[in-house]
Amino acid sequence: VSEGSMFVSRALEKILAEKEAKRPPHGQLRRACQVALGESGRADPPGWEEGTVAPPKANFIEADKYFLPFELACQSKSPRIVSTSLDCLQKLIAYGHITGNAPDSGAPGKRLIDRIVDTICNCFQGPQTDEGVQLQIIKALLTAVTSPYIEIHEGTVLQTVRTCYNIYLASKNLINQTTAKATLTQMLNVIFTRMENQSFQLYFSFSPLVAEEKQVTEMAKALPAVETADTILSGSSSENIQTNGIPDDGQSVSSTDNLVNNFTGSDISGHQAAAKFSHVLQKDAFLVFRSLCKLSMKPLGDGPPDPKSHELRSKIVSLQLLLSVLQNAGPVFRTHEMFINAIKQYLCVALSKNGVSSVPDVFELSIAIFLTLLSNFKTHLKMQIEVFFKEIFLNILETSSSSFEHKWMVIQTLTRICADAQCVVDIYVNYDCDLNAANIFERLVNDLSKIAQGRSGHELGMTPLQELSLRKKGLECLVSILKCMVEWSKDLYVNPNHQTSLGTYKPSEQEIAEGKCLDSGGRRSSVSSLDSTVSSGVGSVGTQTAVPDDPEQFEVIKQQKEIIEHGIELFNKKPKRGIQYLQEQGMLGSTAEDIAQFLHQEERLCSTQAGEFLGEGSKFNKEVMYAYVDQLDFCGKDFVSALRIFLEGFRLPGEAQKIDRLMEKFAARYIECNQRQTLFASADTAYVLAYSIIMLTTDLHSPQVKNKMTKEQYIKMNRGINDSKDLPVEYLSTIYEEIEGKKIAMKETKEYAITTKCSKPSVANEKQRRLLYNLEMEQMAKTAKALMEAVSHAKAPFTSATHLDHVRPMFKLVWTPLLAAYSVGLQNCDDTEVASLCLEGIRCAIRIACIFGMQLERDAYVQALARFSLLTASSSITEMKQKNIDTIKTLITVAHTDVFMQLHCSLKICRTLFF
Repeated sequence: VSEGSMFVSRALEKILAEKEAKRPPHGQLRRACQVALGESGRADPPGWEEGTVAPPKANFIEADKYFLPFELACQSKSPRIVSTSLDCLQKLIAYGHITGNAPDSGAPGKRLIDRIVDTICNCFQGPQTDEGVQLQIIKALLTAVTSPYIEIHEGTVLQTVRTCYNIYLASKNLINQTTAKATLTQMLNVIFTRMENQSFQLYFSFSPLVAEEKQVTEMAKALPAVETADTILSGSSSENIQTNGIPDDGQSVSSTDNLVNNFTGSDISGHQAAAKFSHVLQKDAFLVFRSLCKLSMKPLGDGPPDPKSHELRSKIVSLQLLLSVLQNAGPVFRTHEMFINAIKQYLCVALSKNGVSSVPDVFELSIAIFLTLLSNFKTHLKMQIEVFFKEIFLNILETSSSSFEHKWMVIQTLTRICADAQCVVDIYVNYDCDLNAANIFERLVNDLSKIAQGRSGHELGMTPLQELSLRKKGLECLVSILKCMVEWSKDLYVNPNHQTSLGTYKPSEQEIAEGKCLDSGGRRSSVSSLDSTVSSGVGSVGTQTAVPDDPEQFEVIKQQKEIIEHGIELFNKKPKRGIQYLQEQGMLGSTAEDIAQFLHQEERLCSTQAGEFLGEGSKFNKEVMYAYVDQLDFCGKDFVSALRIFLEGFRLPGEAQKIDRLMEKFAARYIECNQRQTLFASADTAYVLAYSIIMLTTDLHSPQVKNKMTKEQYIKMNRGINDSKDLPVEYLSTIYEEIEGKKIAMKETKEYAITTKCSKPSVANEKQRRLLYNLEMEQMAKTAKALMEAVSHAKAPFTSATHLDHVRPMFKLVWTPLLAAYSVGLQNCDDTEVASLCLEGIRCAIRIACIFGMQLERDAYVQALARFSLLTASSSITEMKQKNIDTIKTLITVAHTDVFMQLHCSLKICRTLFF
């Protein structure tokens, strides 16, 4: 008798010996145990031994017979019997005595192992489940996932993870909670490692890439589990598993937070239809990852969250697990299109909400996940990273009411980002040198400069110690940025042969041929050759989005961007001046169609000014307005939806005549696009109705209006507008209800842009500040979420910077706010750490200016040093302090190490020191 039979016999005998098993309700269990004991005495259970391949059908039934007593034992609800059964199943799986490859006679298309795992999971019946049984379930499921002898996939894998997840949330035993959480981490590690190893082994099995691609293709064809994204995300049968465990009481995770959700096909559209999995292990990992992303998106309840609540604990553990997965991500995960799209459409949208959470743990985890994404996935997430910086990080720094804790965590994160030279240069190249992106680098330095100078510290309600800590961190970030620039351009400093009169370096043809070009070496942030090869199978996006690094081209784009930004600034004050300036600079066409397109596409235009411009009565303004409306497509849209589209791009002017012109053109365009409609007798009907909807929106949603219009009054108001006839009452009622539920407004992003530009309300006390901050954070999250969803399917080219020449325009862009921060720090603060940081920053700035021959910038920083050395007549400070002595030392160091080659500057320093 084998070891497997011995496990079975002992477990069955132990079950039969239990008092509970002898009671009448368990008669079927007793009989099943006795039959199995009689059979197990003869031979090993057929179909249970490792290596059993396609046994005859009779053996499948017998295999079911041997599993039946354990299935019934698990359903007995007797903790001792259940524990014995689970312990035996765990041992049989662990030692390879169960393979479970035999088909499940009770469920066509399923295997016996799926039924076994399902039985184990069903032993968990919510918080009331015996604590010992909970541990046995965790142990058995971990064995099922990690065992090399069995294979479970798709829905069964999800079920194991979900059950452990539910045990973690529902168990009242701290040891069980800790064990379940550790088990979840281990399960995920195994699932994702197996996926990576499978691709790794495939790579080494076939050295020629052609053979590898052929193998991947053949495997994809052979596996029935391979599906397209649309199939998976439309709720495939493998995912439709009934939730077990915690009852649906509104506080549980069973129905809301379970890991198997039925998603509609609209969750991911046809953008991914072509992406496929080359192996079922990739699909397993994808399903688990996507489910965790969905869990992290679950909203918390209103009011202060309870740390022990299911909702908060679920969110925190899902974020922790996601962070673990991302930090350990291999080449397949980092490059496969399905995983990249899941990050864009689920994880990034979740981060847009969690990134402004008032719960410190959630906020901190979100930041950690963002840092990991920035480190490992930035080439795929250009637009998402922009949203996170622009709408969350920088807004928190700029918002006067934001808490010290949030500012501190953000600036701690920025300290890490600013210490990475590749990341700093990439931010400048990909955002500040992109016509359609925000100036992240410039805005970041300006915000840090304000913090380093201690501006607006008191209105935050910070203590002096907190303000000093924040100032130091701001200075540390600014110094790190300059250190990155020095590091990036160090080759020009080290090797004098690379110096030219302009500070630029162009390698000779011979150097390029010999591979000595410094610009192309050591600075590329890309996947290794193995990573890119392993992930080059089906569905990999690899480095498709990478674009070449051309410093001259980026500098041209940056100049064009500055012209456009100045034109927009002028437009937002006086539209005609802005348009004229852009036309003079050759950045905008002269036709009405060109200007109309500009108004549609440029999000940074002031919506109020755009509305005033479109409503003007001059001939040219009317032409632009007509072109603007004609560029909108209302075909097939219902009337209210079309009106929303029309009014989301600008704010309606206040003058009735201007509104009249806009509504008249809108009505004509709507009828033109929907000529087959029979509801409106003419464009006049649409015009009057559009006007009435605007009035209704104002009436129902304006706080100034006390007595709101009723539905009956609205219907009465619109009588006889359809060529002296009435529009259907049901139609007008529907319009009223829709406007009542949601007002007609501009895009959320534009609404927020306007509210943030309004004058800052005065904050009388800490309570008011917190209330205001919560409102601002809520709006911030709403805007970030809308933007993140808008770019969830977008692909934007990302450049991994390699050239040294980027440092010159970077420094030219930010040298003034940097100098202001260092000067104010030296002048107003006697703290030795602040002085040390300021002097280090000035020294780095002088080195960059010298490397690139930037005389104006170099002289400004040298003069600042000279002024604070107290050795010049212009110095307003009279008492010599330690910081002034340190300044003199820095001046001497700079003269010795940086400006010895700059004769003019050296003479200045000599005069300062000796005269």
